[in-house]
Amino acid sequence: MSDRPTSTVIGVHYAEIALKGKNRSVFQRKLRNNMLHALAGEPVDSVNHVESRYLVRLSDPEAAQRCTEKLARVFGIQWLSAAEAVPRSADHDDDMARLKDAAIAMARRDVGRARDFRIDARRSDHTFPLTSQELNIALGDVVQPALNIGVKLKEPDLCVSVLVLVKDILVYTHKIPGAGGLPAGSSGRLMVLLSGGIDSPVAAWMMMKRGCRPEFVHFYAGRTLKEANVGKIERLATCLAQWSPVPLAVHMVPVYPYEVRAVGVVEDSHDMVLFRRFMVKTAERFALRENCHALVTGDSVGQVASQTLPNLRAISSDVKLPILRPLVGFDKVEITDLSRRTGMFTTSIEPYRDCCSIRSPRPELNAKTADLLQLSEMIDLDEAVSEAIKTSDLLKIGPEGRIEN
Repeated sequence: MSDRPTSTVIGVHYAEIALKGKNRSVFQRKLRNNMLHALAGEPVDSVNHVESRYLVRLSDPEAAQRCTEKLARVFGIQWLSAAEAVPRSADHDDDMARLKDAAIAMARRDVGRARDFRIDARRSDHTFPLTSQELNIALGDVVQPALNIGVKLKEPDLCVSVLVLVKDILVYTHKIPGAGGLPAGSSGRLMVLLSGGIDSPVAAWMMMKRGCRPEFVHFYAGRTLKEANVGKIERLATCLAQWSPVPLAVHMVPVYPYEVRAVGVVEDSHDMVLFRRFMVKTAERFALRENCHALVTGDSVGQVASQTLPNLRAISSDVKLPILRPLVGFDKVEITDLSRRTGMFTTSIEPYRDCCSIRSPRPELNAKTADLLQLSEMIDLDEAVSEAIKTSDLLKIGPEGRIEN
């Protein structure tokens, strides 16, 4: 009999990375590094790439649930499962005996109120003597009397899955959805305009899912951070930091450099769109300084008056960096649903004196590029941007909140 005991393993499966061809190893390496970061401090014996998946071997079975919850927030993972790993040996009969014991034990542990079950066996290693169907039958014949419940092949209450690898056979009962997408840090840097609402945090999350590493810029009312109530912004950034392997940088920018120049010069009808131009130009300046490749906003066409197509065009007419708008075709119901699913909704709806909310409620719907360029010269918008950057503060936010310098 094999002297290798069974062990607790988390099987981590990716999907999109498998399509990356010659660059696949780069994405795999980033995913593994991000997994190790997420599992820092946990009883992890090893993280190895085995037959198109990662196996995270734990020294303490009690840590399995905690580790799967942490890995579920790592972008690049399609699904994962906490499994019992039965080591294979040269003795097939010994392997089958140990596999049956493991399947029975796991089925009994997780049967709960299940009225029916099935075995779902697959072979990654096709040299294993039994076919997948033969494994289903052999294991079902011992699990069924142990549970004393019926067998149902489609949508059973309990599914005992078996995966035959070269060195181990994994047995598990739950497939946990992962975050999907690409590993964090695999797609370049972005500068995100972060408001105090629902949309922009969701837009940031969507770009993080595509492997982008974000920095943030937030515009607050008041002359200093002490005068502003920016706790909500820190909490939103903390929510997003749950999905990032590194702390997030948030540039906190006062809006008074724009307001002192605009008062008495810019009419109410153009104040909102010109103010948004100020925000975009400031974010672009930060992005160029921090080597970001694009800007990100939470714009959705027509959702509010300043987000009409003519206004979006006029606001960014001379912006050199691409502006990514991942929510551009979403409606509010879809955005809210994503906000709930990612755990940011409760924080997003907290009361907050957003800079845009205090502007004129009836902005121009069809702003002209020439008009905004002329107004920008009249108030010296470039100087307002320079002053805003000079008077900004930088916050570092991790999963536990602000990181003090």
